[in-house]
Amino acid sequence: MLRTSLMAAAILEPLVRSLSARLAGITLGNALSANTFAEIPSGSRTSRRDYVLVAGQLTLLALATIVAVVSTEADDWQPLELFAALLALALVGQFLSVRTGDVRIGPAFVATAIAMALLGPAPAAVIAVAAVLAWSFKAHTPWQLTLNNVAALAAYPVAGALAIEALAPPEAADVTQIETAAVVFGVYLATNFLNFLLIVGYLCLRDRTSILRAVRRVYVPVLPWEVATGSVTAGAVIAYEEIGLPAIGLLALVLLSYRYLLGAVVDAQSQRDALRDQVDELEALHSGVIRVMVETLGMRDRMTARHSAAVARFSKATAAAAGLSAREQELVHTAGLLHDVGKFTFPDHTLTGTSLTEEDWALIYSHPQRGADIVGRVRGYQDVAEIVLCHHERIDGRGYPRSLSGEAIPLLARILSVADCFDVMTARDSYRTPMPIPDAIAELRRVAGTQLDARIVEIFVGVVEGSGLDFRHADDEDLEAELRRQAPRGSAARTARS
Repeated sequence: MLRTSLMAAAILEPLVRSLSARLAGITLGNALSANTFAEIPSGSRTSRRDYVLVAGQLTLLALATIVAVVSTEADDWQPLELFAALLALALVGQFLSVRTGDVRIGPAFVATAIAMALLGPAPAAVIAVAAVLAWSFKAHTPWQLTLNNVAALAAYPVAGALAIEALAPPEAADVTQIETAAVVFGVYLATNFLNFLLIVGYLCLRDRTSILRAVRRVYVPVLPWEVATGSVTAGAVIAYEEIGLPAIGLLALVLLSYRYLLGAVVDAQSQRDALRDQVDELEALHSGVIRVMVETLGMRDRMTARHSAAVARFSKATAAAAGLSAREQELVHTAGLLHDVGKFTFPDHTLTGTSLTEEDWALIYSHPQRGADIVGRVRGYQDVAEIVLCHHERIDGRGYPRSLSGEAIPLLARILSVADCFDVMTARDSYRTPMPIPDAIAELRRVAGTQLDARIVEIFVGVVEGSGLDFRHADDEDLEAELRRQAPRGSAARTARS
């Protein structure tokens, strides 16, 4: 239940990348700190807007100081041991904060909020400012950002302390503990958000970006932490009223224990994220290998490469019409791109010749197996290899290379077979005269139930008749489009099942 560092938490790296196109390594830190990178204008590059913002921060700091001095009495610093305990908790908590993503979570804000409730405006502001100055000194924070942090951390504790005093006066005998806890909790959340607005508002004004976007991207994700730590703060205030200073000691032990627990969780999340990044990189590499395969085949035989692009597009559309999952659609699309990659091993005269020998035909009949062997060597593409292997099997069992029949043929391979046959018949650059689409549909229906799956044929025909000219043979631009459309991750290919 550690305090999320929202003061500089506003300044997450992705957000600041949008706040400023100019990046330099500057670390913002405060009692609610997050690491960020932003360039601070200097010299002749400093604009009038920057001067106005600095003047506004100085004015806010001056007003907060005046109000704190006027509204604070000597008794508000008592007991001194409570002030010292909260100051120590804030300082230690600031340096023991845990970074999760781009946000630091620590107990510094909790200590400041307790001071708002149990001490007064000036003591609470001193605790908050002392913590942020200590962190800024350690992090070598530039003076402009330090000023922004100090102004915000002087202002919100004063406002919070005055709000608690007005809503639940310490001298009021009719205020119950539940009411006090509710007031502390509400003021905690309110000042927490005020702190966020003061810090992020400066950056948004400086870089002319949307404060609403910053709230959505930075504050909303950590709001559950704020609710939890607000509840802990309210409970600690009530406990102090009952047992005194030991309540702060117990709170420190709880926060310290939770800090190490949170650290273990964050480390585990970091390891998970690192593993996910490695998996993404590996899958991107796999996708690149597939692209290289198809493009290399295209360099030798553009006709086969364009045919592969068309089959991939037809197969994916048919799988979608059949109600298959998005992963299965991506799987059959990838298999369509690669179904003839086995021809890459053919000599040129077999690949492009018009007069073929028995040896050439033996090679042609081997291309499903050769293609499956090639694709299967890419880790995670075994399912794709199985489709490539089976795309010339026939429903009646007279296909090759394994003479499978009926349902023994993978469903996605049956889909690819229909798309393959259709494009071979209608392609203008195939080894035969292109067939009009109506005639090709008639031929598909003629061989349905023997060569092709009759149900898939009808689904395919429905897609073709509904798409019209969209179902034409691919050209070079279509080949590039299908390669770009290939899913960047291999997860679809690895997890889908026929």
